[in-house]
Amino acid sequence: RMSNWEMSIVLAAFVSLAHASPLDFLAQAFKEPPGQVEHLAFLDDLEEILGPGRRKAAELNMKGIQAVLHNTFVSLPKTGRGGVSAPAARYTIHRYFIQRHGWQVKGLSPGGGSWWPSTGALGMGDRLPARLRDLFEETFSSDNFGLSDLAVIAATIEALIHAEATARLRATYESLGKDVRAVMTKQEAADTIYSCMTTGFNASQFSPSQLESTRRAAVEAQETVAPDLTMFQFADVARVLEVAIQEIGHRVDEGPCQAMADRLVDMEENSSGRVRLVDFYGTRHDKDAWHFRERLDYLRQSGALDESDPSAPRVIIPNYLITPLNCLNVSSYYDLCCIDLCQDLFEELERNLQAPQATPAEIIRVLTSASSAYVPAGRTWSNALIKKLEEVAEHHGGDIPLHGRLFAQFMHFAYPLECPYPHLSGATKPQTKGEWLDDTGTQPWATEVEMQSIIDSLQQPSEFTLCGESEEGMCMW
Repeated sequence: RMSNWEMSIVLAAFVSLAHASPLDFLAQAFKEPPGQVEHLAFLDDLEEILGPGRRKAAELNMKGIQAVLHNTFVSLPKTGRGGVSAPAARYTIHRYFIQRHGWQVKGLSPGGGSWWPSTGALGMGDRLPARLRDLFEETFSSDNFGLSDLAVIAATIEALIHAEATARLRATYESLGKDVRAVMTKQEAADTIYSCMTTGFNASQFSPSQLESTRRAAVEAQETVAPDLTMFQFADVARVLEVAIQEIGHRVDEGPCQAMADRLVDMEENSSGRVRLVDFYGTRHDKDAWHFRERLDYLRQSGALDESDPSAPRVIIPNYLITPLNCLNVSSYYDLCCIDLCQDLFEELERNLQAPQATPAEIIRVLTSASSAYVPAGRTWSNALIKKLEEVAEHHGGDIPLHGRLFAQFMHFAYPLECPYPHLSGATKPQTKGEWLDDTGTQPWATEVEMQSIIDSLQQPSEFTLCGESEEGMCMW
């Protein structure tokens, strides 16, 4: 029951970027393994497309990005030429942006399908400017990506996103009747950044707390970038905006996402990482539970529903948190989504093991010493979990691929609040509100009548065996 997902999944590390790297590092950095693409020529062409400032920013970021991705890269299966496959490259860069900025870059996520890209440029082809898409296809191999390749691609995407932000800032100036040559006070600059970050897209998607988080992000970015500056030119405002949009993703995760998680954990059933659907819908009259109204078929299609016990369907907490309805559409290139907490654990595994596979004993050693959002270091492992891990090892002939679906499945049951359940490739199809509406002609939220009908039906006696009789409740194994 293995899928394409198994041989390609990768987890990006989450550490701070180094922004102070000298430009001349490129002369040495791009002389590594023979056969690597000509990155300098790529950057020359990138400069023509996005401008010299963006090329310089990309150069400055690349060395830091390589450092962030290094542990993940060495822990991945390699091609015969020493790089990683296109699915692995796609997932690595997807995870980098999720972990680093809380950005879900459009086109990089497979949306429940295979990690094999269906379009060019690792799946982003339809979203890139035509010249950049052609340049990407001319420069990079389609089936062998080195570490420096991944760094160049990630830095290019960041440069593209920042270029879009600068263009939106210019549009904000215009809409506010301000001249880009004018000088602003500190307060005026903060207000302009706030307007830029909250207009141009559907403002109604922002809750009051999200709007407040955005305003704080703008003010704090000012203190980071220009603590002593009292008057701001356009270039100063643009620099502050870049820092603000890099940080706002984590604000969303630490604010609204954490509030949702806390509420769901309060309703969790028997430390399973699940909430009974009856309880999930039972919050619908609470003023702070406006999230918990998704239709049953939307939850199912998104992979957030556990129906292994038909008499008591349950919402899988980590899968629910990362559904597209919990994302904010704030850019043409990315959404702000809740962060997958499981990646911190994979970062520990990658940093300590430095290999694509490991024995059960090695994995248990690393995880025992690691702490997570809900499990402290030094945990005691149950016999049932140890047995499942050994079964995964036996399935693979002794060593466990760290980026395989079965190991991700083990991680879900070992850390049910942090790690999403990994459905088979193609079994789910997460969709945004617009995508769902286009496909079904209906809203993704259930009506009051629909929710009450489901609650009534689930409260009737059932002939099915309850999930609790399985070992540690692992019905979905």
